[in-house]
Amino acid sequence: MTICTSGDKYCSYIAFDAYNYFIEHGTHKHIFKEKEIEVHYCDLTEDNVFGWCEQVDEDSWLIHIHNALGYMEHFKTLFHEFQHIIQDIYGIKCEVVRETEAYQIEGTMYNEMCDSRQTVH
Repeated sequence: MTICTSGDKYCSYIAFDAYNYFIEHGTHKHIFKEKEIEVHYCDLTEDNVFGWCEQVDEDSWLIHIHNALGYMEHFKTLFHEFQHIIQDIYGIKCEVVRETEAYQIEGTMYNEMCDSRQTVH
C-alpha cells in the first residue's frame, strides 16, 4: 500500500527512505508493502522513547516517532518499528522475542544500508 507522514514532519524524507529500503531489503517485503503506514512526528520526550507503533486495523499501522532524533537514531527507530509491524502481521506477541528481534533488525538494516550507500558512489 503506502506510507505517509503527519505531525511536525521533521525530516519526513527519512521515513520514505527507510520505508523504501525496508521494502527492497526486508525478508518480508511482499507482505509489508501491502500495508498502510502513517509515521506521525511528535514530541515523545515525556514518554521517554524514540518511537512506538500501534495497529489501527488489519491493514494499517500508526508509528509515533520523536521529532528530534539524529540521523542514525531516526533510521534505527523506523526499522525497529517496521519490524514490529511484521511481528504484528505474523501474530508474534512475546515481548522478549519482539524487542530482541526488533533491536537486532534495526542495527543490521542500518549498517547494511550505510555500507550499500558507501559503495554506490
